[in-house]
Amino acid sequence: MTKDDEKSEEESEEVSEGGVVCPPDEPPALLGLCGEVNEESLQDLSAGLIAANHNKILNVDATEFEDDEDLEFFISSNGGSVADMFAVYDLMRVVKKNRDIRTYAFGKVSSAAVVLLAAGTEGKRFISKNTRLMIHHCSAAEQGTVPNLKTVYKEAAHVEEMMVQALADNSKLTVGEIYNIFSRNTDEYFSAEEALEMGFVDEII
Repeated sequence: MTKDDEKSEEESEEVSEGGVVCPPDEPPALLGLCGEVNEESLQDLSAGLIAANHNKILNVDATEFEDDEDLEFFISSNGGSVADMFAVYDLMRVVKKNRDIRTYAFGKVSSAAVVLLAAGTEGKRFISKNTRLMIHHCSAAEQGTVPNLKTVYKEAAHVEEMMVQALADNSKLTVGEIYNIFSRNTDEYFSAEEALEMGFVDEII
């Protein structure tokens, strides 16, 4: 085997299926969401989170993580698919059983991305002073028969309930207070100071 062949083999070992580069036996210390929450970003983030959890989801030995640093998660996103967001959110919950996740908001963090920001480890959620948060009603674009549209509306309402509960679970706001914001039926924007006051973050940087 030539040196070039050896180098190529080493490089291939460092690339996980989701496109997240991580050397063998060295889980990633930094994840990033810069864009829409969708299937593509879900693939990369889920691969990174699973790698950070030592390539396991269940039956993980917590002692394996004693020397691991916090996982850092950089977020600048207009939001996107709530279903894909919840896939990332639940993987974050799994990883947080073994290591802390620091979340950082820069630029803009909107809609579904706010849930991911707030889902970081309490006390370790940061926002830059010029970042703006935005939350609003969930939306669903669908065409078809009236019965199908009724089913879609029912599912959208259920997903919105899940999102409201997740926001309440990871902030100082109650479910009722979040619904009050949603009831304004517009995109509602908040400053870093307001995000801190509402408990979506713990510190302005």
